[in-house]
Amino acid sequence: MNCSSPSVMIVDDEAVMVMLLKLRLKAAGFNICTTASSRQEAVAKAFEYSPEFVIMDIRLTESGDGIEAAREILQKLQTHLIFISGYSEGDIYRRAMALNPDGYIVKPFDIAELVVTMRNMM
Repeated sequence: MNCSSPSVMIVDDEAVMVMLLKLRLKAAGFNICTTASSRQEAVAKAFEYSPEFVIMDIRLTESGDGIEAAREILQKLQTHLIFISGYSEGDIYRRAMALNPDGYIVKPFDIAELVVTMRNMM
């Protein structure tokens, strides 16, 4: 099942962040085709929906992090990957950057920055 373009999957285990991103990205004209809160759910839903954009939090609470999920997704799908994270340096940052994401935005961030980043990829 594919979403109409530009489709977005949001992966974050914080419900408030997911709701905020959904509202703001919809208002900016993006189609939120699905959300996920764990590594396994993110991978399964990415393969099901084939979103154009994946907004991926690095720190997920259940079994694996967003970097592992992103690696699995990118092995099978061509999608724009944007990490959102509180980490701006160190091993976690280096692991994330090794996947060559299309964006890496440090929390807290202005959602307008995310929208501009996404629009520049279209």
